[in-house]
Amino acid sequence: MPPVKEEETPLISNRSSNLSFSKTDGLQVYLYHQLNAAQSASDSAGTLNFPLGEYTAEELCIAAAKACGILPVCHSLFALAREDLSGWYAPSHVFTMDEFFSQVLLYRIRFFFPNWFGSQKSFRCGLASDQVSPVLDYPTIDYLFAQVTGRRYPLSMENQETCLGLAVLDMLRISKERKRTHAQLPLSSFRCSYKLCLPEQMRLQLQAQNFVTRKRIRRQFGQSLHKVSSLQTEVRFLKLKYLMELKGLLGATTEETFQAWVPAQAATGSAWTIHVSSEKGILTSHSGAKGTHLFCDFPEIADITIKKPVRDGQPAKSRLVSVTKTDSRVLEMEFGSLADALSFVSLVDGYFRLTVDAQHYFCREVAPKRLLEDLENQCHGPITSEFAQNRLKASQNEGVAHVLRRSPEDFDSYLLTICIKVGAPLDFKSLLIQKGSDGTFSTAGVAKKFCSLREMLGVCQRFSLQADGAAIQLGPQRPPQPKGRPHRSHPWGSCPLPSCHGAAGEWFGKWRGKEVVLRTRDSLIWPLSFPTGVMVQEYVRCGALDSYLRRNQASGKVTATWKLHVARQLAYALNFLEDKAMVHGNVSAKKVLLAREGDAASGCLPFIKLSDPGVSAAVLPKDLLIDRIPWVAPECLEDPKNLAPESDKWGFGATLWEIFNGGIMPLRLMEPERKLKFYQDRQQLPALKWAELANLVAPCLDFDPRRRPAFRSILRDLNEIITSDYELLSDLPTSNTPGGYLDVSLWQDPTLFEERHLKYISVLGKGNFGSVELCRYDPLGDSTGELVAVKRLQQSTSEHRADFEREIAILRSLHHDFVVAYRGVCCNRGRNSLRLVMEYLPNGCLRNYLQKNRERLDLRKLLLYAWQVCKGMDYLGSQRYIHRDLATRNILVENENHVKIGDFGLAKILPQDKEYYVVREPGQSPIFWYAPESLSDNVFSQESDVWSFGVVLYELFTYGSKSCSPSEVRERECVCVCNPLRTQKEVAGLGQWLTQPQRLPSPPNCPAEVSPQAEGNGSVLVPEV
Repeated sequence: MPPVKEEETPLISNRSSNLSFSKTDGLQVYLYHQLNAAQSASDSAGTLNFPLGEYTAEELCIAAAKACGILPVCHSLFALAREDLSGWYAPSHVFTMDEFFSQVLLYRIRFFFPNWFGSQKSFRCGLASDQVSPVLDYPTIDYLFAQVTGRRYPLSMENQETCLGLAVLDMLRISKERKRTHAQLPLSSFRCSYKLCLPEQMRLQLQAQNFVTRKRIRRQFGQSLHKVSSLQTEVRFLKLKYLMELKGLLGATTEETFQAWVPAQAATGSAWTIHVSSEKGILTSHSGAKGTHLFCDFPEIADITIKKPVRDGQPAKSRLVSVTKTDSRVLEMEFGSLADALSFVSLVDGYFRLTVDAQHYFCREVAPKRLLEDLENQCHGPITSEFAQNRLKASQNEGVAHVLRRSPEDFDSYLLTICIKVGAPLDFKSLLIQKGSDGTFSTAGVAKKFCSLREMLGVCQRFSLQADGAAIQLGPQRPPQPKGRPHRSHPWGSCPLPSCHGAAGEWFGKWRGKEVVLRTRDSLIWPLSFPTGVMVQEYVRCGALDSYLRRNQASGKVTATWKLHVARQLAYALNFLEDKAMVHGNVSAKKVLLAREGDAASGCLPFIKLSDPGVSAAVLPKDLLIDRIPWVAPECLEDPKNLAPESDKWGFGATLWEIFNGGIMPLRLMEPERKLKFYQDRQQLPALKWAELANLVAPCLDFDPRRRPAFRSILRDLNEIITSDYELLSDLPTSNTPGGYLDVSLWQDPTLFEERHLKYISVLGKGNFGSVELCRYDPLGDSTGELVAVKRLQQSTSEHRADFEREIAILRSLHHDFVVAYRGVCCNRGRNSLRLVMEYLPNGCLRNYLQKNRERLDLRKLLLYAWQVCKGMDYLGSQRYIHRDLATRNILVENENHVKIGDFGLAKILPQDKEYYVVREPGQSPIFWYAPESLSDNVFSQESDVWSFGVVLYELFTYGSKSCSPSEVRERECVCVCNPLRTQKEVAGLGQWLTQPQRLPSPPNCPAEVSPQAEGNGSVLVPEV
């Protein structure tokens, strides 16, 4: 029901600061000035009475604003105060009225700004620097005048003269409002009235004076009034002059003070005073110190939280309020009651919306209901048409874009401003949407009423609208942006480097050692290197966050509380960058460094630091950006120039998902094509099992960057989740997987290795084309990772890379006990390098093992090795592979009883229609292990591998002796091939020598059953061996 107006009963007698209300039960809102009230300063006030029900403070303020003629643009300056002005109510405060309820509230201007009566220090922002307008409109000035005329003033001699001057202005205003002139109204009519224009304290002082003094003052007052009455001035100018003089009398009236205590000292410690000023922000002072100390201005506030302290295991009535700056400094004070805490927070919250971001609130406890509705509907506040049109001009390439905004003139209306492309000058149309008393929405030309704005906009987007006889199909909606201003899209590189002053090498004092990290740029052409700059960075002890999570996930140290605090600190860091208009561009858990682990038992929180982003996404090629999926924002894949603060919000959402999944890297194991399709199909990561976190991650990973929340909003939502009892985090049902989400577990491939986790130990061997290194793959960073053998190319030509990829494919397909196991690959796309990761066999190659352990290797061991090699070669033959480089140097020893075949760099697969393979470009080959047909015609088959196996038997029973090596023996017996260059003519000579009945000599102590002249294939030799 609407409130009932009462204008006939004045509630302030004699215009003093003591309010006298009628004894009416229920809820009353006192108004200092009403629209169309009687033209007298003493009877322009009134009250609004409200029937039984529930009302929020914001609803009462809107009802009062309508009665006073306050427009929505100035509505945010007002609030409800207690009857004795001892405190204020937040917009979200709920008044529940019943038959026993009775309360009087004051509708007052709460938010003040310096010199706001003109366009000087304080003004409303315009689209251009010269397009400014005053903060207050005339109805608000009328209300402010009525609000301040009843205040008490300090009465020094100088102030008494000022008060008389104010009384003259006030009397002149009254006469003009009554449309009378001084000549028409005798001075005697004012003899009582002029005293009413003076402060009560001054009236009492005048009454104490003698008759002569009172007569003199009355005569001076009349003369002054006679002089100014002839001036052709408007009433509003007189009110402005009155307010300006009053400001000179009282000084700045833009400050509120609150009493608070240092936490845990509320009972014993002395109180602190917190000052909130529109000019300076938040200041503090203490009874034992002089002056005030500035804590922060409003733009520096990152978030505010309200907590309930616990005393002796019981919740206290007081409240802890923490104000955190963007640099992570915290002001934590304890207020005596929840009402005092909400009064303070609502004041700071209101000033922040007025000066920094009109779409933000710090705490849900003080959030206006209309603001929450606007955020849900992506609706702008009561902005003017010029701002809406300017917002749409920026989206000319996005179809018929539109802006939903509240009407700047009506509290119950919305305007849908549409940009229509009809020519060079853009055409704009506005559709009026009205909200009825029943809460439904309607617009002209549509008979149906809608339950919500979203429903109405959905219908308007599905069907066309008519404008000037033309059908219009709505395009994307332009939601409000944080802070209402664009950010620089240039990444960190836009920061100027700090200049160095002083001569290099000058000594300034004692040396102090500090651990640092030296970061150098890798060469793009391996192994060439060039002199380059070195970046010195802080050394962070615990390393990357993703490694720490994987290492400690099962230890119980990483709890939900721990993760939430880490996520909040990361949000603080990114909020700092957002305020500085800077973009990180590569937010992920591996870029978050853990400086302190924290200890839950002692209350010590973890501490993280955001590392540098590396090479900016704005200059990376697309294939490298695809490798960063899902941390890179989708719009950056379309055009790297789209890198903006919204890109970091996407990266934060993916990182938060990663943190609460134990450091698992989502989608990192997908092929690039599937990663790209993941974005193209607008798929999403699986929802986190905590509904609150899932609701936080979802808007961050919105494919429309304009819908992603600001980091201040993310901080607020994180603070709401961080409670004293983390069991409040409700789990989603395991079977509830919303549509559009991808089951990432289907793509977990343990064969992909990250280069940063491969810790180099030593070189195992080098060849003509590549080298093998011993590394430890240590993703947990605790030196407990698996030892692996990593093969890399020495030369990165396209031909060598193709051969290397073929070798990887062959080894990947082989699974046998006597074949070296494939572990995976490591692909660093930044340097276009590829590495093969294999199992590490600690005893090295069989040739060296035979030489070192000859004394304890009997015939049985040698036959065992021969049998295992033969079994392995038989398996290769069954898979239609030919090894082409079988030798003891390429057979690795796992232990004394187990050997494995390795090095498939020359391996080939036989065609399906042939049993041999012809090599067109043999290159550098192990010719002393080759069969005659391979030397003469470059023909390779399983039979040629059998020949090589015969040579291996020779090496086995000579214990790998260098003097008995096949290359040494044949070079001694065949002079024509002693040249180490081994030209094609010399290779042909070796083949001719083999066609003769010349073979390697039988090794000493070799059984008769074993002969170097082996024939047949692997399946025939296995039972013989």
